[in-house]
Amino acid sequence: METLATFVELIEAEAAWRDPAAFRWRAEAADRLELLMLGARDAAVVARAVALVDAMQAVDASGFDTMRDAIRRGEGRQAFAPWLDVGFPSGQHYDVFDHVLAGVLALEEPDAPHAALPFGMVFYQPSPARHIVDGATRARIGPDDVVLDLGAGLGHVPMLVNVLTGARTMGIEREAAYVESARAAAARLGLRDVSMAVGDARDADLSHANVFYLFTPFTGPILRDVVANIEREARRRDIRVVTLGPCTRTFARMPWLRSGDADPSADDRIVVFHARLAGG
Repeated sequence: METLATFVELIEAEAAWRDPAAFRWRAEAADRLELLMLGARDAAVVARAVALVDAMQAVDASGFDTMRDAIRRGEGRQAFAPWLDVGFPSGQHYDVFDHVLAGVLALEEPDAPHAALPFGMVFYQPSPARHIVDGATRARIGPDDVVLDLGAGLGHVPMLVNVLTGARTMGIEREAAYVESARAAAARLGLRDVSMAVGDARDADLSHANVFYLFTPFTGPILRDVVANIEREARRRDIRVVTLGPCTRTFARMPWLRSGDADPSADDRIVVFHARLAGG
């Protein structure tokens, strides 16, 4: 049975985790160290384990600084290149890219709202980074697009999509503390084409966007009203709707939308819809 002492000795002798690009190696090793420290009684061994975790975090921090500098220079896509081959992602779990993105964005996590969510609102969780990449790729988002994330939370989608594609991106979010944190992160990264606004998605101005993203931020009557607002925009111009989660099934039932996806009702991966109504 593996003990903290044996794992500490193994990591102390291992050079691989010191590679600045070895984010996955460090994340998995640090998780294992922290798990083995639970209940450990040898104070000296625990101190060595803590020192290793601190050293891993320091290497990560240096890597995050380097990537932030690349984003400020307009080279963010190149900085994220090791994680952009996402294949055919499914599921709503998180992976090492989420660890990297969280470190690079360095968002100040505000306290969770104390008030109960209004009926139809869904508890916030960020979109897994691999799905954001998949959505941006399959929706063919580029510099000429304007993307609106409805229920944007801390702004992961607007910031990452802007970095990867050059599109102008916006987010609407009801929690002011989330918006404040996202704005601060975007400003630190020099992302001038990322904007966040406090508001109710039902009242959002949709007229400037041609791509709408939803990670099931609401259900029921709220979702119904937002879908109706998007449909009105679809009657004026070509739009795309990119969805993840249970709300996808609602959009899949809309006769004014079409999708080339094999399963347009899938709720465990990104689905891209195109409007049928433009000009009609």
